[in-house]
Amino acid sequence: MFVPLTPLMLAHIRDNMAHFKAPKSVEFVEELPKTATGKLQKFRLREMYWSGWKKGN
Repeated sequence: MFVPLTPLMLAHIRDNMAHFKAPKSVEFVEELPKTATGKLQKFRLREMYWSGWKKGN
């Protein structure tokens, strides 16, 4: 589920971190992909984020 940041949320984030690090949007998922040992599978998160995008120069 894609959620655009509200001005209030964005102001709070920018007060507490550098502006270039502030996210432009937030996406909520039901469950984070994890390994059998409980580690986060970052490559699966990247796949979910980049699905539909074409890689290349």
